[in-house]
Amino acid sequence: MLYRLNLSGERRLGFWFFMVPLCCFLGFISFSSRLYFGEPLLRSVVIGLSTALISILLGSLLRSIYHKHLGGSARSAKNILKIALFSFAAALLHASAIGCVSVILNRLTITHWHFITWSIHERFYLLIIIIWPMYFGWSLGYFWIRAELQILEHQRIGAQATAEAHRRELQLLRFQLDPHFLFNTLNGIITEIHSDPEAAVEMVTELSSYLKYSLDHRDQMITRLSSELDATEAYLRIQKARFGERLETTIEASQYARIRSVPSFLLQPLVENAFKHGFSTAAPTWKLEIKADTKGDHLVIKVRNQGKLTHSPKVFGVGLESIIGRLEIHYPGRNSFTIEQEGDFVTATLDLQNEPCNE
Repeated sequence: MLYRLNLSGERRLGFWFFMVPLCCFLGFISFSSRLYFGEPLLRSVVIGLSTALISILLGSLLRSIYHKHLGGSARSAKNILKIALFSFAAALLHASAIGCVSVILNRLTITHWHFITWSIHERFYLLIIIIWPMYFGWSLGYFWIRAELQILEHQRIGAQATAEAHRRELQLLRFQLDPHFLFNTLNGIITEIHSDPEAAVEMVTELSSYLKYSLDHRDQMITRLSSELDATEAYLRIQKARFGERLETTIEASQYARIRSVPSFLLQPLVENAFKHGFSTAAPTWKLEIKADTKGDHLVIKVRNQGKLTHSPKVFGVGLESIIGRLEIHYPGRNSFTIEQEGDFVTATLDLQNEPCNE
């Protein structure tokens, strides 16, 4: 309700923002034309000001009538006819009001003005003929602008709904991912408790640090790549505590790549996938490399790990499906995600063009 009230107030403000200057311009035209045809300055000023004020009042009255009786729409021939009649009535009132002002000025002994040899009635009809098209044109313009504003409003509401749907989808994808990560990590800790208690304690400590980072960034859909790499390093420290010298990791990213924005927790599924699938097909020491660089407006990220592809590159699990879903939301039509075998390494490549949509 509050939003509707605010929107209504903004529309009224916009109406007056355009209406007042337009009517003042009309008053200036009236003032200038009367001077041109020889009417005294004082009389021209009074008539010009009266024209502006009368136009403002009648324009506001027409707007209220249209909103009440036509529902703000002029899409039918019947409504067009009504608009023509209302415009004629406004022109009649306008001419009558100007006529009254002229009579009052005459009685105040301000110099009379005669247009050639026309009588006051002829001038009255002439004024109606001139002003009627003006009010009719103003009315059609009012309905046209109103229709355009309604289209823009519908588009804004539609975009808002789409953004909200995207936000909920992103949250769902992240909720799917976090339990998956915790399950694997806790299983690793359980494995080490009896065989290497110190490694298990270190893993719990690193897990605590990682979860703190995750909670601090839980509402951030977009982050710097530098922050994403920090989160990935925290994850790798957990795995390093588990595997010790059997694991070697390197992270390389150019300065320009580090300042680019990416969806938060984008790399975690790729790194996690390496431990879940890649290393199970290779003998230690296991190597994992992360490289990021920019090529023009493209950000290219590669995650390479030793191992063999155990399934088709087109078949993905929950983690990798989450990447595809998020890329389509944040980089619609501007992303590429591939996984391929390169010798003894499996390489996942992300090619992201321009900045992500921040929804």
